[in-house]
Amino acid sequence: MTSAREPRPELTVVMPIRNEADQIGSVLDQLHAQSLPSDRFEIVVVDGMSEDGTREVVLAAMKRYPGIRLYDNPRGLSGIARNIGVEHALAPYILFVDGHCRLESREMLATALAAFRRGERCLSRPQPLIEGSGRPFQTAVALARGSLLGHYAGSKIYQAEDRHCNPLSAGCGYTRDLYLELGGVDESFDAGEDLEFNLRVHKRGVEALHCHDLALAYLARPTWRDLFRQLYRYGHGRARMARKHPGSFSPLAAAVSLLSLWLACLPVLGAAWRPAWQLWLATAAPYAVVVAATAAWLARGRGCRLWLATAACFPAIHFGAGIGYVSGLVGGPAWQHAPARKPAAAAASSPSRPS
Repeated sequence: MTSAREPRPELTVVMPIRNEADQIGSVLDQLHAQSLPSDRFEIVVVDGMSEDGTREVVLAAMKRYPGIRLYDNPRGLSGIARNIGVEHALAPYILFVDGHCRLESREMLATALAAFRRGERCLSRPQPLIEGSGRPFQTAVALARGSLLGHYAGSKIYQAEDRHCNPLSAGCGYTRDLYLELGGVDESFDAGEDLEFNLRVHKRGVEALHCHDLALAYLARPTWRDLFRQLYRYGHGRARMARKHPGSFSPLAAAVSLLSLWLACLPVLGAAWRPAWQLWLATAAPYAVVVAATAAWLARGRGCRLWLATAACFPAIHFGAGIGYVSGLVGGPAWQHAPARKPAAAAASSPSRPS
Protein backbone atom coordinates (compact mmCIF):
# COMPACT_ATOMS: atom_id res chain seq x y z
CA MET A 1 0.00 0.00 0.00
CA THR A 2 1.08 3.61 -0.54
CA SER A 3 1.71 5.80 2.50
CA ALA A 4 -0.10 9.08 3.10
CA ARG A 5 2.88 11.02 1.70
CA GLU A 6 3.39 8.85 -1.40
CA PRO A 7 1.45 9.79 -4.55
CA ARG A 8 -0.89 7.12 -5.84
CA PRO A 9 0.14 5.64 -9.21
CA GLU A 10 -1.71 6.89 -12.28
CA LEU A 11 -1.57 3.58 -14.18
CA THR A 12 -1.65 -0.04 -13.01
CA VAL A 13 -0.03 -2.75 -15.13
CA VAL A 14 -1.68 -6.08 -14.31
CA MET A 15 0.34 -9.17 -15.21
CA PRO A 16 -1.45 -12.56 -15.05
CA ILE A 17 1.34 -15.16 -15.10
CA ARG A 18 2.07 -18.83 -14.59
CA ASN A 19 5.36 -20.63 -15.28
CA GLU A 20 7.04 -17.65 -16.97
CA ALA A 21 10.52 -17.99 -15.41
CA ASP A 22 12.32 -17.73 -18.75
CA GLN A 23 10.76 -14.39 -19.73
CA ILE A 24 9.11 -12.61 -16.79
CA GLY A 25 12.37 -10.99 -15.65
CA SER A 26 12.96 -9.49 -19.09
CA VAL A 27 9.39 -8.15 -19.28
CA LEU A 28 9.74 -6.47 -15.86
CA ASP A 29 13.07 -4.94 -16.99
CA GLN A 30 11.39 -3.62 -20.15
CA LEU A 31 8.55 -2.10 -18.14
CA HIS A 32 11.00 -0.23 -15.94
CA ALA A 33 12.91 0.97 -19.01
CA GLN A 34 9.78 2.77 -20.24
CA SER A 35 9.82 6.53 -20.76
CA LEU A 36 7.05 6.97 -18.16
CA PRO A 37 8.69 7.60 -14.76
CA SER A 38 8.38 4.59 -12.46
CA ASP A 39 6.65 6.59 -9.74
CA ARG A 40 3.68 7.15 -12.07
CA PHE A 41 2.82 3.47 -12.53
CA GLU A 42 2.69 0.28 -10.52
CA ILE A 43 2.92 -3.38 -11.51
CA VAL A 44 0.58 -5.94 -9.98
CA VAL A 45 1.80 -9.48 -10.74
CA VAL A 46 -0.71 -12.28 -10.14
CA ASP A 47 0.90 -15.71 -10.15
CA GLY A 48 -1.10 -18.88 -10.90
CA MET A 49 1.03 -20.98 -8.54
CA SER A 50 4.05 -21.32 -10.83
CA GLU A 51 6.26 -24.38 -10.45
CA ASP A 52 9.32 -23.29 -12.45
CA GLY A 53 10.92 -20.56 -10.34
CA THR A 54 8.79 -17.71 -11.68
CA ARG A 55 7.99 -16.48 -8.19
CA GLU A 56 11.67 -16.24 -7.27
CA VAL A 57 12.37 -14.18 -10.42
CA VAL A 58 9.57 -11.75 -9.51
CA LEU A 59 10.74 -11.47 -5.89
CA ALA A 60 14.25 -10.65 -7.11
CA ALA A 61 12.84 -7.94 -9.40
CA MET A 62 10.89 -6.48 -6.46
CA LYS A 63 14.23 -5.79 -4.74
CA ARG A 64 15.46 -3.84 -7.78
CA TYR A 65 12.33 -1.94 -8.72
CA PRO A 66 9.74 -0.04 -6.69
CA GLY A 67 6.06 -0.44 -7.28
CA ILE A 68 5.83 -4.22 -7.89
CA ARG A 69 3.38 -6.27 -5.84
CA LEU A 70 2.89 -10.03 -6.12
CA TYR A 71 -0.38 -11.85 -5.42
CA ASP A 72 -1.31 -15.54 -5.56
CA ASN A 73 -3.95 -16.99 -7.86
CA PRO A 74 -4.63 -20.47 -6.39
CA ARG A 75 -6.96 -21.55 -9.22
CA GLY A 76 -4.38 -20.74 -11.87
CA LEU A 77 -6.72 -19.37 -14.55
CA SER A 78 -5.84 -16.16 -16.39
CA GLY A 79 -9.29 -14.60 -16.07
CA ILE A 80 -9.25 -14.96 -12.30
CA ALA A 81 -5.79 -13.41 -12.23
CA ARG A 82 -7.13 -10.39 -14.11
CA ASN A 83 -9.86 -9.86 -11.56
CA ILE A 84 -7.44 -10.23 -8.64
CA GLY A 85 -5.10 -7.70 -10.25
CA VAL A 86 -7.82 -5.12 -10.84
CA GLU A 87 -9.18 -5.66 -7.33
CA HIS A 88 -5.81 -4.64 -5.86
CA ALA A 89 -5.00 -1.90 -8.39
CA LEU A 90 -4.37 1.54 -6.89
CA ALA A 91 -4.62 3.49 -10.15
CA PRO A 92 -7.77 4.51 -12.10
CA TYR A 93 -6.44 3.02 -15.34
CA ILE A 94 -5.57 -0.63 -16.05
CA LEU A 95 -3.29 -2.07 -18.73
CA PHE A 96 -2.84 -5.85 -19.04
CA VAL A 97 0.62 -7.14 -20.00
CA ASP A 98 1.59 -10.81 -20.23
CA GLY A 99 4.70 -12.32 -18.72
CA HIS A 100 5.96 -13.81 -22.00
CA CYS A 101 6.13 -10.94 -24.47
CA ARG A 102 8.35 -8.15 -25.82
CA LEU A 103 7.33 -4.50 -25.55
CA GLU A 104 7.64 -2.92 -28.99
CA SER A 105 7.89 0.71 -27.84
CA ARG A 106 9.43 2.54 -24.87
CA GLU A 107 6.42 4.85 -25.10
CA MET A 108 3.83 2.14 -24.40
CA LEU A 109 2.94 3.19 -20.84
CA ALA A 110 3.14 6.92 -21.59
CA THR A 111 0.91 6.45 -24.63
CA ALA A 112 -1.63 4.42 -22.66
CA LEU A 113 -1.78 6.95 -19.82
CA ALA A 114 -2.10 9.89 -22.22
CA ALA A 115 -4.97 8.17 -24.04
CA PHE A 116 -6.83 7.46 -20.80
CA ARG A 117 -6.34 11.05 -19.64
CA ARG A 118 -7.85 12.27 -22.93
CA GLY A 119 -11.01 10.33 -22.09
CA GLU A 120 -10.49 6.91 -23.72
CA ARG A 121 -12.14 4.11 -21.74
CA CYS A 122 -10.67 1.13 -23.64
CA LEU A 123 -7.38 0.52 -25.46
CA SER A 124 -6.46 -2.05 -28.11
CA ARG A 125 -3.07 -3.16 -29.39
CA PRO A 126 -1.32 -5.08 -32.17
CA GLN A 127 0.08 -8.44 -31.06
CA PRO A 128 2.53 -9.63 -33.76
CA LEU A 129 4.48 -12.88 -33.51
CA ILE A 130 8.26 -13.08 -33.23
CA GLU A 131 10.04 -15.48 -35.57
CA GLY A 132 12.11 -17.94 -33.52
CA SER A 133 15.85 -17.54 -33.97
CA GLY A 134 17.12 -20.78 -35.50
CA ARG A 135 13.69 -22.44 -35.12
CA PRO A 136 12.18 -22.83 -38.63
CA PHE A 137 8.82 -23.95 -37.27
CA GLN A 138 8.44 -20.80 -35.15
CA THR A 139 9.26 -18.72 -38.22
CA ALA A 140 6.62 -20.69 -40.13
CA VAL A 141 4.02 -20.11 -37.40
CA ALA A 142 4.70 -16.36 -37.47
CA LEU A 143 4.27 -16.31 -41.25
CA ALA A 144 1.11 -18.44 -41.24
CA ARG A 145 -0.62 -16.68 -38.34
CA GLY A 146 0.04 -13.26 -39.85
CA SER A 147 -1.59 -14.19 -43.16
CA LEU A 148 -5.25 -13.80 -44.12
CA LEU A 149 -5.58 -17.59 -44.13
CA GLY A 150 -4.08 -17.92 -40.66
CA HIS A 151 -6.12 -15.72 -38.32
CA TYR A 152 -9.71 -14.82 -37.68
CA ALA A 153 -11.22 -12.38 -40.16
CA GLY A 154 -11.67 -8.95 -38.63
CA SER A 155 -9.01 -9.49 -35.94
CA LYS A 156 -6.88 -6.42 -35.19
CA ILE A 157 -3.95 -8.24 -33.60
CA TYR A 158 -1.78 -7.99 -36.74
CA GLN A 159 -2.86 -4.44 -37.68
CA ALA A 160 -0.75 -1.46 -36.57
CA GLU A 161 -2.98 1.33 -37.89
CA ASP A 162 -4.00 3.84 -35.21
CA ARG A 163 -7.79 4.11 -35.14
CA HIS A 164 -10.89 3.52 -33.06
CA CYS A 165 -12.31 0.02 -33.42
CA ASN A 166 -14.38 -2.77 -31.91
CA PRO A 167 -12.38 -3.94 -28.87
CA LEU A 168 -13.36 -7.61 -29.40
CA SER A 169 -10.10 -9.06 -30.71
CA ALA A 170 -7.41 -6.92 -29.10
CA GLY A 171 -8.78 -4.92 -26.16
CA CYS A 172 -6.07 -4.70 -23.49
CA GLY A 173 -6.62 -1.64 -21.31
CA TYR A 174 -9.60 -0.19 -19.48
CA THR A 175 -10.55 2.44 -17.00
CA ARG A 176 -10.93 0.69 -13.66
CA ASP A 177 -14.47 2.07 -13.38
CA LEU A 178 -15.48 0.44 -16.69
CA TYR A 179 -13.92 -2.89 -15.72
CA LEU A 180 -15.75 -2.97 -12.39
CA GLU A 181 -18.98 -1.65 -13.93
CA LEU A 182 -19.04 -4.68 -16.24
CA GLY A 183 -18.34 -7.08 -13.38
CA GLY A 184 -14.84 -8.04 -14.51
CA VAL A 185 -13.90 -11.17 -16.41
CA ASP A 186 -16.25 -14.16 -16.28
CA GLU A 187 -14.23 -16.58 -14.13
CA SER A 188 -16.03 -19.64 -15.51
CA PHE A 189 -14.08 -19.20 -18.78
CA ASP A 190 -10.79 -21.05 -19.07
CA ALA A 191 -10.02 -19.67 -22.54
CA GLY A 192 -11.33 -16.65 -24.42
CA GLU A 193 -12.16 -14.79 -21.20
CA ASP A 194 -10.69 -11.58 -22.63
CA LEU A 195 -12.73 -12.01 -25.82
CA GLU A 196 -15.96 -12.40 -23.86
CA PHE A 197 -15.17 -9.39 -21.67
CA ASN A 198 -14.38 -7.27 -24.72
CA LEU A 199 -17.72 -8.28 -26.24
CA ARG A 200 -19.42 -6.84 -23.16
CA VAL A 201 -17.34 -3.67 -23.54
CA HIS A 202 -18.56 -3.40 -27.14
CA LYS A 203 -22.17 -4.03 -26.12
CA ARG A 204 -21.83 -1.17 -23.63
CA GLY A 205 -21.13 1.08 -26.62
CA VAL A 206 -17.44 1.65 -25.85
CA GLU A 207 -14.95 1.73 -28.73
CA ALA A 208 -11.27 0.97 -28.27
CA LEU A 209 -8.37 3.14 -29.37
CA HIS A 210 -6.08 0.80 -31.33
CA CYS A 211 -2.51 2.14 -31.24
CA HIS A 212 0.80 0.84 -32.59
CA ASP A 213 2.73 2.20 -29.58
CA LEU A 214 0.86 -0.29 -27.36
CA ALA A 215 2.07 -3.32 -29.34
CA LEU A 216 3.36 -6.45 -27.63
CA ALA A 217 5.20 -9.12 -29.62
CA TYR A 218 4.98 -12.80 -28.71
CA LEU A 219 7.25 -15.72 -29.52
CA ALA A 220 5.50 -18.11 -31.90
CA ARG A 221 4.62 -21.60 -30.68
CA PRO A 222 7.59 -23.98 -31.08
CA THR A 223 5.79 -27.21 -32.09
CA TRP A 224 2.81 -28.35 -34.14
CA ARG A 225 1.12 -29.69 -31.00
CA ASP A 226 1.57 -26.39 -29.14
CA LEU A 227 0.08 -24.48 -32.09
CA PHE A 228 -2.86 -26.91 -32.32
CA ARG A 229 -3.50 -26.57 -28.58
CA GLN A 230 -3.37 -22.78 -28.72
CA LEU A 231 -5.95 -22.62 -31.52
CA TYR A 232 -8.08 -25.33 -29.91
CA ARG A 233 -8.32 -23.15 -26.81
CA TYR A 234 -9.13 -20.08 -28.91
CA GLY A 235 -11.90 -21.99 -30.67
CA HIS A 236 -13.24 -23.38 -27.41
CA GLY A 237 -13.35 -19.92 -25.85
CA ARG A 238 -15.12 -18.42 -28.88
CA ALA A 239 -17.76 -21.16 -28.74
CA ARG A 240 -18.27 -20.63 -25.00
CA MET A 241 -18.81 -16.97 -25.79
CA ALA A 242 -21.40 -17.86 -28.46
CA ARG A 243 -23.26 -20.00 -25.91
CA LYS A 244 -23.35 -17.14 -23.42
CA HIS A 245 -24.08 -14.46 -26.05
CA PRO A 246 -26.03 -16.11 -28.91
CA GLY A 247 -25.82 -12.93 -30.98
CA SER A 248 -22.04 -13.40 -31.21
CA PHE A 249 -22.35 -16.70 -33.11
CA SER A 250 -19.79 -16.69 -35.94
CA PRO A 251 -20.75 -18.30 -39.28
CA LEU A 252 -17.06 -18.35 -40.24
CA ALA A 253 -16.07 -20.21 -37.07
CA ALA A 254 -18.91 -22.66 -37.69
CA ALA A 255 -17.75 -23.17 -41.29
CA VAL A 256 -14.18 -23.90 -40.16
CA SER A 257 -15.56 -26.37 -37.61
CA LEU A 258 -17.64 -28.17 -40.23
CA LEU A 259 -14.66 -28.36 -42.59
CA SER A 260 -12.50 -29.78 -39.79
CA LEU A 261 -15.07 -32.43 -38.88
CA TRP A 262 -15.65 -33.25 -42.53
CA LEU A 263 -11.98 -33.83 -43.28
CA ALA A 264 -11.43 -35.72 -40.02
CA CYS A 265 -14.47 -38.00 -40.15
CA LEU A 266 -14.84 -38.92 -43.80
CA PRO A 267 -11.77 -41.21 -43.97
CA VAL A 268 -13.24 -43.17 -41.04
CA LEU A 269 -16.59 -43.47 -42.82
CA GLY A 270 -14.75 -44.61 -45.93
CA ALA A 271 -14.09 -47.98 -44.30
CA ALA A 272 -17.82 -48.72 -44.43
CA TRP A 273 -19.00 -46.45 -47.25
CA ARG A 274 -16.53 -46.17 -50.14
CA PRO A 275 -17.98 -42.98 -51.70
CA ALA A 276 -16.87 -41.16 -48.54
CA TRP A 277 -13.31 -41.33 -49.83
CA GLN A 278 -14.33 -39.58 -53.04
CA LEU A 279 -16.09 -36.86 -51.09
CA TRP A 280 -13.04 -36.47 -48.86
CA LEU A 281 -10.71 -36.10 -51.82
CA ALA A 282 -13.04 -33.59 -53.46
CA THR A 283 -12.69 -31.42 -50.36
CA ALA A 284 -9.15 -32.17 -49.26
CA ALA A 285 -7.53 -31.62 -52.64
CA PRO A 286 -8.66 -27.99 -53.08
CA TYR A 287 -7.83 -27.28 -49.43
CA ALA A 288 -4.33 -28.72 -49.88
CA VAL A 289 -3.78 -26.65 -53.04
CA VAL A 290 -4.80 -23.42 -51.29
CA VAL A 291 -2.61 -24.20 -48.29
CA ALA A 292 0.39 -25.15 -50.42
CA ALA A 293 0.08 -22.08 -52.62
CA THR A 294 -0.33 -19.72 -49.67
CA ALA A 295 2.65 -21.29 -47.87
CA ALA A 296 4.77 -21.02 -51.03
CA TRP A 297 3.96 -17.32 -51.31
CA LEU A 298 4.71 -16.63 -47.65
CA ALA A 299 7.99 -18.58 -47.68
CA ARG A 300 9.12 -17.47 -51.14
CA GLY A 301 12.89 -17.22 -51.50
CA ARG A 302 13.50 -18.84 -48.10
CA GLY A 303 13.77 -22.50 -49.00
CA CYS A 304 11.67 -25.65 -49.29
CA ARG A 305 11.96 -26.52 -45.60
CA LEU A 306 10.25 -23.31 -44.51
CA TRP A 307 7.58 -23.78 -47.19
CA LEU A 308 6.72 -27.24 -45.87
CA ALA A 309 6.73 -26.05 -42.26
CA THR A 310 4.44 -23.13 -43.13
CA ALA A 311 2.07 -25.46 -45.00
CA ALA A 312 1.93 -27.74 -41.94
CA CYS A 313 0.86 -24.80 -39.74
CA PHE A 314 -2.45 -24.23 -41.50
CA PRO A 315 -4.07 -27.59 -40.60
CA ALA A 316 -3.01 -27.01 -36.96
CA ILE A 317 -4.62 -23.57 -37.06
CA HIS A 318 -7.83 -24.58 -38.84
CA PHE A 319 -8.36 -28.01 -37.26
CA GLY A 320 -7.36 -26.77 -33.81
CA ALA A 321 -9.78 -23.83 -33.94
CA GLY A 322 -12.51 -25.90 -35.59
CA ILE A 323 -12.42 -28.88 -33.24
CA GLY A 324 -12.03 -26.56 -30.24
CA TYR A 325 -15.12 -24.62 -31.36
CA VAL A 326 -17.18 -27.81 -31.59
CA SER A 327 -15.93 -28.87 -28.15
CA GLY A 328 -16.91 -25.51 -26.71
CA LEU A 329 -20.38 -25.65 -28.24
CA VAL A 330 -21.15 -29.05 -26.73
CA GLY A 331 -19.44 -28.37 -23.39
CA GLY A 332 -16.38 -30.51 -24.11
CA PRO A 333 -12.91 -30.20 -22.54
CA ALA A 334 -11.12 -26.85 -22.73
CA TRP A 335 -7.57 -28.32 -22.64
CA GLN A 336 -7.00 -25.97 -19.73
CA HIS A 337 -3.81 -24.47 -18.32
CA ALA A 338 -4.87 -24.59 -14.68
CA PRO A 339 -2.67 -26.44 -12.17
CA ALA A 340 -3.49 -30.13 -11.78
CA ARG A 341 -4.10 -29.63 -8.06
CA LYS A 342 -4.62 -26.54 -5.94
CA PRO A 343 -1.94 -25.69 -3.39
CA ALA A 344 -3.33 -25.68 0.11
CA ALA A 345 -1.43 -22.66 1.41
CA ALA A 346 -2.11 -20.11 -1.32
CA ALA A 347 -3.41 -16.66 -0.40
CA ALA A 348 -4.69 -14.28 -3.05
CA SER A 349 -5.54 -11.51 -0.61
CA SER A 350 -2.12 -10.30 0.54
CA PRO A 351 0.91 -9.31 -1.52
CA SER A 352 4.28 -11.00 -1.32
CA ARG A 353 7.22 -8.75 -0.54
CA PRO A 354 10.94 -9.37 -0.83
CA SER A 355 12.75 -10.21 2.36
